[in-house]
Amino acid sequence: MLRIITKMLLRIKENNPSIFTIEKIIYYLVVVTGFFGVALFSVNLGVFTMFPFRFFLLLLWIIFLGHILVKRRKIDFQKNKIQRYFIFLVFWLGYALLSLTWSASFAPAIRNVLFLFMGISLIFFSFYYLKEVADFQKIQWIWFAVFSILVVLGFWEHLTGQHLLLSRYYGETSRHLMFRPTGIFLNQNDYATFLALSIPIAISLFRKENKRLSRFLAMEMVTGAMYLIVITGSRANILAVILELILFLFILKFKQKMRLILELFVCMLILMIFLSVPMQGIFLQTVREIGSIVNDAKVASDEKTVVTKEITVNISSMNSRVNLIKNGISFLLSKAGFGVGPGNFEYYMSNFAIYDTKNGSNSHNWWLEILVNYGIIIFIGYTIFYFSLILKLGKIYYRKISGNEKRICEGFLVSLVGFSFASLGPSSIIAFKPHWLLFAFALAFLNYILNKEETQV
Repeated sequence: MLRIITKMLLRIKENNPSIFTIEKIIYYLVVVTGFFGVALFSVNLGVFTMFPFRFFLLLLWIIFLGHILVKRRKIDFQKNKIQRYFIFLVFWLGYALLSLTWSASFAPAIRNVLFLFMGISLIFFSFYYLKEVADFQKIQWIWFAVFSILVVLGFWEHLTGQHLLLSRYYGETSRHLMFRPTGIFLNQNDYATFLALSIPIAISLFRKENKRLSRFLAMEMVTGAMYLIVITGSRANILAVILELILFLFILKFKQKMRLILELFVCMLILMIFLSVPMQGIFLQTVREIGSIVNDAKVASDEKTVVTKEITVNISSMNSRVNLIKNGISFLLSKAGFGVGPGNFEYYMSNFAIYDTKNGSNSHNWWLEILVNYGIIIFIGYTIFYFSLILKLGKIYYRKISGNEKRICEGFLVSLVGFSFASLGPSSIIAFKPHWLLFAFALAFLNYILNKEETQV
């Protein structure tokens, strides 16, 4: 991985020495370490845990602010074509700070606000440092490199039953669980979400690759990731990938569709040859996982939910999710729609839950998490923020832009659409760095295109 980063930085220097600054190097280190999070190296400092991502992000802020104070550097706001998005993000952060005053549990509230600040920081620095199409191509290559490493790691876990120390399945001996991959994450849902968000970027990066071997290996990584998502049992991410593939088939031209289908089919056949035994039930498992969503929904609609704190026997998984939403709405109404405070959903579930959720306290729903924690105003703002970004990237995709720009736009666009389902997998998204990186790159790319179009007028 370090070799890839070194080559990339040297290439930047050769192609454009003027942008090869210490700040930009640190920014790329923030991006790379952001993917890996605590998995690289961490030190418990008591009050908080320090790991490379946090260290480099803090260092970047110190150097950036130092240049503003010492060298009187000015930010060119005329080139900021995404002001409305930043206004919302700053308002969200300000609202989060204000809501600390009515948060019942202060510690998770502070952590939540810090996660939000770090996510917004990623968006700001991406907007500031990603200025050329070559920058976004490098970002795509970094993402694909990390994606490839984690796919290989996932297969190692799946085939050997061994895991990294931070995995919830480390030391697991149950055959039902020990072969589920978690990658560099604590659980399989976070891992599956990362893979689901990465698949569109990998496809768009290599869709017009001339080197057949590189293209084949990339598509094999994609099919391998799809296989691993099914193995994790994350139904939300299975649906996310299906949605992403449907969108690809919708936006691509006929020949491109047929080529993509053929390549994925051939890669799946090759995967079946090397994993003949595990692959035998993979299609049945996929159908079963999707079918269970329909069945659970039917069970949930047929069951009569009792308003009590007693544990209900044999409650369905879908009914648990429905009851999480019911509890969340109840908490929200108790706060007149202003939200229970950052990170306080779990506290309220542990202390004030009305509807039974099998003792589950995590929302497992990013949209519900925003609504209950931050209230109706932020939820509406975030919904507009999200869909507006998708619509604008969709319009840009059909404009006259270069082939490289179209593929970059395509990857971010499809991944963002898949996020609507992928965000339902992890217990919480606020601390999930790949999610923030995706929005950061997409917003920076939107700003780049709008600035380019303005100069061409």
